[in-house]
Parts: sequence; structure tokens; C-alpha cells
Amino acid sequence: MHIKNTKVVCTLGPASNSVTEITKLVQAGMNVARLNFSHGDYKSHLELINNIHTVEKNTGKRIGILQDLQGPKIRLGDLPAEGVQLKKGDTFILTSAKNKSKKNAPSSHLPIQFKPFTKGLKKNDMILFNDGLIENQVLQVIDKENVKCLVKCGGLVRGHAGVHLPGITQNIETITEKDKKDLVFGLKNNVDYVALSFVKDANDIKNLRKLITKQKKSTKIIAKIELKLAVDNLEEIIKTVDGVMVARGDLGIDIPAEQVPIIQKRIIALSNKYAKPVITATEVLLSMVNNPRATRAEISDAANAVYDRTDAIMLSNESAIGRFPAQAAATLSRVASTVEKELRKYSELENNFFIHSREVVNPHCANACDLAEETKADYLVIYTSDGYTARELARHRPHTPIITICEKEETARELTLVWGLNNIFAHTLTKENKIEQIVQILKKNKIVKPKNKIVILANASKKEKIISNITI
Repeated sequence: MHIKNTKVVCTLGPASNSVTEITKLVQAGMNVARLNFSHGDYKSHLELINNIHTVEKNTGKRIGILQDLQGPKIRLGDLPAEGVQLKKGDTFILTSAKNKSKKNAPSSHLPIQFKPFTKGLKKNDMILFNDGLIENQVLQVIDKENVKCLVKCGGLVRGHAGVHLPGITQNIETITEKDKKDLVFGLKNNVDYVALSFVKDANDIKNLRKLITKQKKSTKIIAKIELKLAVDNLEEIIKTVDGVMVARGDLGIDIPAEQVPIIQKRIIALSNKYAKPVITATEVLLSMVNNPRATRAEISDAANAVYDRTDAIMLSNESAIGRFPAQAAATLSRVASTVEKELRKYSELENNFFIHSREVVNPHCANACDLAEETKADYLVIYTSDGYTARELARHRPHTPIITICEKEETARELTLVWGLNNIFAHTLTKENKIEQIVQILKKNKIVKPKNKIVILANASKKEKIISNITI
């Protein structure tokens, strides 16, 4: 496994749901497993969670769990397992009628799981499937349940594929009834993060946090940025949430595709500014769904995300239904490791915007990074009670390897998503002789060697602070 600071998030699915396949993903560099609640039932998701914990025990590697809520995503209904091939010039009826299932629907009908989908639709509107890859033009709104469409750009469409309807998503509630039920299941099974789809503004985050608090949990929230409304309210969302995902698939439909790379850089920069972990997602290594090697353009895309200081990169179909899930994860790990080494080697590759926009929110974290660099320390050691110190220090992207000691296992699991936090230990220290206790933990776990020089920083969010430069 390549040593890297950028984390890898893998979506689990039919291609990667077994203990064997999850183990291969961990060995290839996976840090966080994503459970996509747009697919599957509670039985299958519980089996995945149990398999993840089994792999943790077998490998000794902590794996964060990200529950991705479906949100008001409009999807097709059930279709034959092999899917339906839509050809340019074909016509079909898009229907919300309940009796149109894969068993009894005519081949000319496609079911949609959104009852009021005809509201506001008019002739010549475009309806998109599969993140915009399949384009259909409205020929006629027949009635409240049926719309006749003409295929303008065809392709294979499968059951539960995403549907984009003009102007619909922004007018419906962000947290659906399904999301509320799924959330209860996820919290009950101790997921580490909950991703909220189709976030519009900071109020969506606050509403989800109320639901989490109601369940007596404090689970961290990831805001998926995939609407123009979210881009318009970007900074307030990032201030309010615990982490961010650049969901480029739906974002590239809601805004012009050529704007997505610019928005991605803004999201990453603002997330770094506020010390919030950020995930770059969607079609990162899409060709590896069917091929054992990524394209050069895909490699460049992943490398640029690392260069821009993303905390993590996410695989979707590549690891969920692809033929080469572990190879895809290993490819991301290799790219991250290579880029990070080059950034350390050549100062001219440093992102000048990142350096000059770096605000010293917490001087103790900035000073610890500077001290480690100036003294050529072997490790930066953080003790944090709630994760704040670790996230604040990681936002500076120090070249010195980081070791994190936190009070709770819950916090340790949350930090699996944060850049550079590869060695995380859960220990509670007593008030007296903290430095001595930290040194003993390091020796016990054989992380440091004799004569290693380390910089220790403890609880920079509280009045009590330790910055110490010592040699083991």
C-alpha cells in the first residue's frame, strides 16, 4: 500500500460487498467506506456494516463509515436487470403510474419514482438520465402521470437511474421521509458521517443536525454540493457543516459543465480555510468500471485534486459495480502518494493561492507546523479531545508526518476522513504529565524510534496548551 496523506473513499456495492473484497480495498488504500442509500435495503446495508467491522478486526485498520442519504433525487423505477437500451429517435412514455413495474410495463414505458414529475413540464423541455448522458425531449405532457418523450441522445439506462427534471429539485424539501427513516437506521448502527444530498443552504444542515440531536447523537454531517443554489450559499454552508463533498455529477447538470472545475477549486479552498474535510467525487476513474487502467486524463484529474489540497477522493461506480474495485483504489493511492512526494520535493509546485490564503485561525497549530519544519522533526504529535486540534493542524498541510491521539474512538473514526491523519490512537490522558504519557503511547505502539525528534501539541482549542519539542 502506498503511503499517502490524501484519503480514499470507496462506495461499496455488489462488486465490493464481501469481507474479501473490502479487505482488498483496505489493502489498496481505502480509508472510508461509503454506503449509498439510493440503493439496497436495510438488511444489505447492515451486512455491509458488519463486514466492514470484521475487516477492521482482521486488518487492524480503522475504516470510517459514510452514510449517503438519497435526498430528493428523482429516479427511475424498476427495470429489467439488463437495463433498457434507448436509441436516438426512439419515443417512450415516462410514467408515474403505480402499475408500471418491470414485470408488466410495456417496453415503451419507463417508470419514474416521483409522483408530481409532470408539474411545470412543457413541450420541448429536456429530461436527462444518468448524470446527463442520456437526453430526452418532451413531446407531449399527456396527463398528470404520463409524458411522451423523444430520445435525443441515447444509451443504456438501468433501474433507479437518476433523472434530472428542469427546475424541480430546488422546489422540494431537501430531507425526505425516506431520508429520515434511513438516518435513524444509520445512527442506530453508528455511522461516522451522514452525507446530505441536494443541500440548498445552511438551514438544510441545521435541520439535519436537529434530527441527529433528537436521536441523542452528534454524528458529523457532510454537505453534498450539487446545486447552483448551494454554490450561491457556499461559504455559509461550509461554515455550518462538518465536511463537504464536491458532487460533480449532478453539479455538472445544474450548472454549465465548464464551470465545475472552477467551483471545485473554490469548494476545496474554502473547506481548507475553515478546516472542514472535503471530498472530491464523481467520475474520477470512470473508465475503470470496465477497464483495468485509468485514462491519462483521469489520472490528471485525480492528481489536480490532490494538488488543490482535497482531503479525500471518492470512487462511486468504480468500486461499487466495477470490474476492478481494488485496482481503482490502488490507482488513487498511487496518484496521491506520487503527487504528495513531488510537492515536498519541489517548492515551485506549491500552490501559491493555498499558501497566501492560509489564515492563522489558531496560532498554536501554525506554530507547531513551523516548529516541526524548522527543527526537521520526525513527527508532529497531536493530542485532541474532540478532533478540533487535529483538523486545524491538518489544514496547514505540514510535510512532517502526523500522529494523532484522541480521547474517544468516535473521534478517531471521524478523523479517518481528514488529510494526513494516518496514525490515530484512542487514549484518554490524565491531567498530570501529559507529555510523558504521550511518549509512552508512542513507544508502546512502536511508531517512533530512538532519537526521533517530535513536536507535541495538545488541545489547542482549550486554555491548556502544550507545544513541546523533544527527542525520544
